[in-house]
Amino acid sequence: MFDHSATGSRPGRHASSLGAIGGFATDRGRRGGRGGFLLKAAASIGLVVFILNRADLDAVWRAMAQIAPGWLGLALACQLLGPAIIALRWRGLLGHHDLHPGWPYLYRSVLVSGFFRQFMPSTIGGDVIRGYDAWRAGASKSLALMSLVVDRLAGLLALLTLAMLALLLSPQIDQRVPGLRWLGLALLAALVALAVLLARPRRAGAASGRLGRIGAALALYHGAMPALLRAAALSLLLQVNVITFYWALGLALGLPVSYADFYVIAPVAVLVMMLPISINGIGVREGVFVLLLAQWGVQASDALALAWLEFGIFLLFGCLGGVLFALRRG
Repeated sequence: MFDHSATGSRPGRHASSLGAIGGFATDRGRRGGRGGFLLKAAASIGLVVFILNRADLDAVWRAMAQIAPGWLGLALACQLLGPAIIALRWRGLLGHHDLHPGWPYLYRSVLVSGFFRQFMPSTIGGDVIRGYDAWRAGASKSLALMSLVVDRLAGLLALLTLAMLALLLSPQIDQRVPGLRWLGLALLAALVALAVLLARPRRAGAASGRLGRIGAALALYHGAMPALLRAAALSLLLQVNVITFYWALGLALGLPVSYADFYVIAPVAVLVMMLPISINGIGVREGVFVLLLAQWGVQASDALALAWLEFGIFLLFGCLGGVLFALRRG
């Protein structure tokens, strides 16, 4: 499955590097604590039970049974295109450091990371896989991890930018979800500040210890404005693909919501689902779509059908990543 000559990998270091990157993820997981996981599990279960008690499940199944296959096919195509854009963005960030792994190699890595993201209670597993694969392509551990940080940062900036535009264009959402606009503004400001820090040259005599190591990692992309701008452009394209995905799901279910309206709905929904208050958005996903789509006259049963259809597609592509992982060599 892997072409070592195409990626410039160094197989002799696999075990030690995987241990190093895996150790990074393990440390993060320990800091999160078992208590945080239990709280998220309780939140997911509580939200799902609350929603199911109020839902007309027969109406949900009827909506699912009337799915238009053509529009569902477009949604599936968007899910194939999304990892392709992520792989291209990631390749550009690695290319800034004269690393040029093959795009198919990175595309498979993104798909495999989706398997761990869907079937583990956090996204750390997917990060370990992508970090390990970047290392196999010749990156140092710091560069492997930092390329993922910048990749995530570019995506979050694009998402938050569209979400804030959505909130400004649709004040009724802020009225239904008080404080969401201010939370979005705070997150956007924090990410912009980090992006500015990333682009600044590293000062002489940087601090030692953990802050010094963070500063050294950030310095890997200081002055990389062309690469960062390309990553930002691809991130906006990725968000357009995400919006198109949700629009296609809406059409597959016959929802009376236009493509332009999904530029309001999708970024806000994705932003809320990213909040670390449940396991993989379970429970939050259902609630946010019921709440948002109600603004456009969509029945709760149809909103639940969209949420569960989306989740089912994510699980399907997670399984595809699992198959690719099982076929990996080395």
